[in-house]
Amino acid sequence: MQRYGASDFTACYNCGTCTAVCNLSEKNSEFPRKLVRYGVLGLKEEALADPAIWLCYACGSCSETCPRGADPKNYMAALRRYAVARMEPTGLTRLLFTSNPFSVVFTALLAVLFAFFMLTVKPDHVISRWIFDWMPEEIIHNLGMGLFIFLGLSMVVGGLSMLVKLFKGKPAQEKRIASLWKAFVETVAELISMKRFRDCDADETSYWRDKPAVLKPWFVHLTIMWGFIGLLLATALDFILKDPATTLWLPTRLIGTAAGLSMVYGATVSVVYRLKKVTMSYEDSRLADWLFLGALWLAGITGFWMEIAVTGDYSNDFNRIIFMIHTVVSMELVLLFAFSKFAHAIYRPIALFAHFYGKK
Repeated sequence: MQRYGASDFTACYNCGTCTAVCNLSEKNSEFPRKLVRYGVLGLKEEALADPAIWLCYACGSCSETCPRGADPKNYMAALRRYAVARMEPTGLTRLLFTSNPFSVVFTALLAVLFAFFMLTVKPDHVISRWIFDWMPEEIIHNLGMGLFIFLGLSMVVGGLSMLVKLFKGKPAQEKRIASLWKAFVETVAELISMKRFRDCDADETSYWRDKPAVLKPWFVHLTIMWGFIGLLLATALDFILKDPATTLWLPTRLIGTAAGLSMVYGATVSVVYRLKKVTMSYEDSRLADWLFLGALWLAGITGFWMEIAVTGDYSNDFNRIIFMIHTVVSMELVLLFAFSKFAHAIYRPIALFAHFYGKK
């Protein structure tokens, strides 16, 4: 757990202060104390089978008040990284989360590979002809498809593994279909509104108490999430229509512009908060956090640069380089979805669903 970022969580003596101060700890709940106790006792499977791992939004109140300095906030973050690494079957996530040198080298090599692939998009280009002389186009295509399939299967396996762990051994409930539907509705409502995240800032003494909503962590998180989803939608529509939207007022272009503004805003504010360390939540940033936010920000900024270039028909070598950077960064974000900090976008909704279902 310490390799995944936890500090001296074994100092915990189970006093329950973290549970008492946590705004997300419900009546008769032992959150997050029970999860820390699992770690102290080495109960790996029990911890992984508890959806509460993903119910924490790292506000830091527990760590600020812990009388033993066990730092429950960082422990919970480390536990989520550990859970992602355990669910993902290839072992790649474990290396990315526990070895900074490996993470940097792997990310750089993947960027080179994607750039190499992008150079083959125009077969008549001199570089493409040289590449195809060395490796036939069919092999490059099959390698690319194989990589997409492999990464996609890893994501599916991880999600299914989590579902099995969370629901294995749970007693059958009466009116199960109704309970499942209600849990699904509550999960969607939470993802749209971030109500539980907003509850983290409810204390009278909270740093965020008097800040406008657009600066609060829950709203910043919301802009990143829906911005990325909107960009995926716009890109998918362009691909399906086989005619990228080059007219400024086409629906796909409008969706992409609005989503891009949302994502860049969220990523920029998050970076500023981490640089300034405005609260305990932003004090302990790991390389994975910086790589993730940096990639989101760079993808957004280069995307807007390309939007201006396409609208003004500014075709030159510099803009082609920007396009290459934008595409490579975007491909890394998508293809490393299940292997990076981004994986919580898979696991948190599943955990919220299990949590709401378990309360029925």
